[in-house]
Amino acid sequence: MKIKNSLSIGALIVSFSLLSGCALFLIGGGVAGGIAISKDTIEGNWDKSIDNVWSASRQVMMQEGFIRLEDKARGKIEGEVRKSQVEIEIHKISEKTVQIHVKARKGHNLLPDMDLANELYNKIFTKVK
Repeated sequence: MKIKNSLSIGALIVSFSLLSGCALFLIGGGVAGGIAISKDTIEGNWDKSIDNVWSASRQVMMQEGFIRLEDKARGKIEGEVRKSQVEIEIHKISEKTVQIHVKARKGHNLLPDMDLANELYNKIFTKVK
């Protein structure tokens, strides 16, 4: 009889959990948030010179925030804009095409800041000659 009562109580607790909004936690709904958090980069391929894209990226970073690291040989600029950590990577993928990645993360580098990444990407694009 005790086993039957224990199973009934256990089933009741699970039922309440599922109906009270905790179901996402119990069935792994938190995993979906992890996928969204990893999506923090805006990227594109531009038919522009790498020097022009590099120069425009530096200008935008200096206007909007500050630069912590510049490594032109590796195509990397890192800095901070509005309390978000920003990384810009620029790579030549052909004679006429450059690939650019703009990544922004906020909150101790934990959460994506897609609005900022998109804003910086567009500002760089408009500055490129």
